[in-house]
Amino acid sequence: MAHLLMDSLTRTLLILIVIFLGGIVQKVRVDIPLRSPQINYTCPVTPLHVALCAHLNLTSVPEDLPHDLLVLSIRQNQLTELGNRSFMNYNQLEELNAHHNIIAFIESGTFETLPQLQVVKLDHNLITFLPIYYLQKNALLCIITLSHNKISSISSTFVSTQKGGNFYGWRNMSVVDLSFNKVTTITEDDFLPWRNCSVDKLNVNNNNVTFLQPKAFVHFSKLGILNMNNISLATFDVEYFMDHVKIDRLLIASSGIKYIRPVNMSSMQKENVPLIKELYLNLNILNDIPRYALGGFEKLQVLNLQENHISSINKESFCGLHTLVDLNLSRNRIKSLPRASFACASKLQKVDLSRNNLATLDPQWFDGSWFLRSLIIYQSGIGRIALGPWKAINLQTLVINKNNLGFLNHYTFTGLVNLKTLDVSGNVNSFGMSEDALTSVGSLELLVMSDVGKFTMEGSFRNMQHLINLDMSYSKLKISSIDQFAKASALRVLNMSGSYLKAQDLVDIHTGTSLFSGLVSLQTLKLRHNPLDTLHALPSMFTPLASLVELDLTSCHIRQVASGTFANLTTLLQLRLSENQITNISKDAFQGLHSLRVLQLQYNSIAFIQQGMFMGTNKLEQLYLQNNHISTVASNTLMPSSLIRFNIAYNPLTCDCHLAWFRQWLNEVEGKIDLAPENRIRCSSSSLKALVSQQIWSFHPNEYCRTNIMIIVSACFAPILVLTIGILVYLNRWWINYKLFLLKLAIVGYHEITEDQTPEDYEFQLNLMFHDDDEWWVNDCMKPFLEQRMPHLGRIIFGDADLHPGSFYLNAIYDVIENSHKTILLLSNQSVDDTWYMTKLRMAVEHMNDTKLEKVILIFLEDIDDDHLTYLVRLLLSRNKPYLVWTEDEEGQEVFWAKVQKSMRSNRQMNNVIPI
Repeated sequence: MAHLLMDSLTRTLLILIVIFLGGIVQKVRVDIPLRSPQINYTCPVTPLHVALCAHLNLTSVPEDLPHDLLVLSIRQNQLTELGNRSFMNYNQLEELNAHHNIIAFIESGTFETLPQLQVVKLDHNLITFLPIYYLQKNALLCIITLSHNKISSISSTFVSTQKGGNFYGWRNMSVVDLSFNKVTTITEDDFLPWRNCSVDKLNVNNNNVTFLQPKAFVHFSKLGILNMNNISLATFDVEYFMDHVKIDRLLIASSGIKYIRPVNMSSMQKENVPLIKELYLNLNILNDIPRYALGGFEKLQVLNLQENHISSINKESFCGLHTLVDLNLSRNRIKSLPRASFACASKLQKVDLSRNNLATLDPQWFDGSWFLRSLIIYQSGIGRIALGPWKAINLQTLVINKNNLGFLNHYTFTGLVNLKTLDVSGNVNSFGMSEDALTSVGSLELLVMSDVGKFTMEGSFRNMQHLINLDMSYSKLKISSIDQFAKASALRVLNMSGSYLKAQDLVDIHTGTSLFSGLVSLQTLKLRHNPLDTLHALPSMFTPLASLVELDLTSCHIRQVASGTFANLTTLLQLRLSENQITNISKDAFQGLHSLRVLQLQYNSIAFIQQGMFMGTNKLEQLYLQNNHISTVASNTLMPSSLIRFNIAYNPLTCDCHLAWFRQWLNEVEGKIDLAPENRIRCSSSSLKALVSQQIWSFHPNEYCRTNIMIIVSACFAPILVLTIGILVYLNRWWINYKLFLLKLAIVGYHEITEDQTPEDYEFQLNLMFHDDDEWWVNDCMKPFLEQRMPHLGRIIFGDADLHPGSFYLNAIYDVIENSHKTILLLSNQSVDDTWYMTKLRMAVEHMNDTKLEKVILIFLEDIDDDHLTYLVRLLLSRNKPYLVWTEDEEGQEVFWAKVQKSMRSNRQMNNVIPI
């Protein structure tokens, strides 16, 4: 019984333990937070609800993307079709980008689930048609691009199954692009679904359209831009755009149009006229413009016929164009025009006849053009202007640059009383102008006559009281007198750059009168690219220009800037002196320029910045000093506090303690001033060793320029040291004098004693001794030298071969040594090892000691180690006997042969005494 009781208690205890542990586990599970699952979509999705699915080789639209997508990009994949279920999950989609796929089929309900759709891009696919009713429920649609597909008919693309379907909801349409397809015809029914809709831009360009039905675009209430460039119309028919078609800009360029077919004006009703504002028929092959060619275009304001083959124009060609303002006939083949060519276009304001074949410009062409304001005829071969008068009296701009005009006289511009701008630049032949040539255009404000070859100023500008801007740059100017601008008081801009002017041409040296006297209103003067190297000698040149704001002296060969050069220029804001050769700037050269904002001194040869150079330029904002030779800046130079940009890059700055203050100044202004490019400010090779080639920011003056205690201590003990040295010198004065005498004798030398005999007194003038292995050098080098430079030496012994025959060998050697003026021994590694050759050397040295004459010359043909040399040779060299070393360097060989020649002149007596 006890046993059973024990088992019951044990089971009860085990059950309680299990229940307790189960509660703990459950509690732990409850306390562990749940993690949201990580979603890996098919393609990346940005926080802005944009799915970027490009370049993934997709064959279908991903279905696992977020339902709140706004933009879906599936471009550049392998999609072949779009089905009714492709976008069912993305009913918030606003933009679909599916270009550059191989889509050929689209189901009818593909876009029905996308009520918010605004942009559809399906270009660069294989679509052959897209019935517009597929998009009839997309009322917010504004951009449709279907370019670069295979659509052959707009009817199959835009006409609904129910003809006459009208999608009034498309009020936001902006762009419809059907370019680069295979459309061949455009009919009135093609755009029927667009009835009463307006489109900002419709592109049907780059199709092979050969047929355009009249009134093809009549269903549009308005077209902003209709682009039909690069189609294949042979004829431009006005009837295409009848029935009140409103088009802001119509482009039919490069379409092979040969003819313009006018409409019958008598049968045209007021409500049928085209309402086109701009028409571009450029880059076609029109040969002529018929009478009333575009009659009925009552709203046309711009007509561009540029780059056709037009050679003739009828005086009634532009009749009916009552609102035409801008006519472009440039780049055609027009040689002449009839009188009053543009009178029918009564409101015409601008005509461009540039790049034609006009030899003469006849003012009568523009009779009746009362509102003509601008006439542009550049590069048309015009050699003369026929006698006027001009009746286009309201003409304000005449551009006849880059022609062949030679001379302008008083009658050239008669009648142009309101002309404001005249451009005759680029007439590079012998160009001339009479003194009264501009008297008939007294209202002229801008005159451009740059690049006209040679031009002599003979007073043509004296009475141009309204002239504001005169450009004579890059013409070879000659100034007849100094009073050319005496009354041109209104002139504000004068450009004489590149005009071959010298400083003395601009100032009368005798009277000091400046060419610029009278230019009291001049604000901009450009003299760049003129040889003004003597500018510093003529300080009164710019004095009359009290209103000058900008002065450009770039690349004028200026070497120095003197004080007073810019005196009286108190209003100057910009001074350009870059790309000159300036080495010296007077410390007060810029004083008085109180208004100066920009100073350009880059690309010069300035080496030093003086302390007061920028004193007085208190408003200077931009200072350019890059690419000079500046090594240091004078201590405590006054840098303008107004600076906002400072450039001193590419200068060889010496980063040492003398520049410490400048480095500290850079620290102070860092962040306040643009130091562009600050990473190009480097320390030169003359800087402290650790800073060479480093950026200047590596220079910390506190580390390199601390107070040197040794210098201070040395300065304290210097007087004591000087006194001590003085006492020692006095006590040892006689010993010092003696040593100085010996040093002088060693340095200055003494009289050299030479032998009384000359080379001619000896049996042999030269004895050349060499080892057999070195014979090549004698033949290749020594003999040519003797033949060319010392031909007078006729008695020469060349080695053993020239010894006396029949004598003993040593006797023969001693004989030639004794009877030779000079003995030359060639030394090489082989000769040093040869016992017989060393015997010859010993015999020559013993003879030299016996005669006390330096008759022996040693020539080393190659490097020989000291350990390899015999004791005799080393002893001889230690006694400063003459020896030469052969070299492979050409310049070194010249020095070698010169020393040989000198050594052959005479024999010095030996002096082995060395002063001690």
